[in-house]
Amino acid sequence: MAYTSNSGLDSLADELYEASGDDDFRLADLLRQLPKETAVLLCTSDLTNALQTYIYAFEEEPEIDIYELLLLQPSSMIPRGIKIGNVELADIVFGFDKKTNLFFIAVWNGEKFLKAFSGPGAYREAVKCAKEQCA
Repeated sequence: MAYTSNSGLDSLADELYEASGDDDFRLADLLRQLPKETAVLLCTSDLTNALQTYIYAFEEEPEIDIYELLLLQPSSMIPRGIKIGNVELADIVFGFDKKTNLFFIAVWNGEKFLKAFSGPGAYREAVKCAKEQCA
């Protein structure tokens, strides 16, 4: 089912929060059971926070400093990119590619994205890439 109205998406978010009992991993599991388009709508809106979307997208909890940063950011910020760290001379950015409908973690050298990673382990791969290419 596609959600075209904000009220429908709001109601769905309420149902998911109630069903998850404020457990972000359970919420991520419930989001994965939705049609991808619906999950993406929720995960790029103000109805979820960036931490919940990170757990949905990468199937892992981020490091504590990233956890705290993402907890305070609405998911609607992700398509613009959220800087989640520095490694060597690079920024690590959590973002969303609208063309491919993929959440990613990328290495930004101040001029361009060097490489982007998605799925489990994306953050570790981005850090490794930054250490190799931006030292």
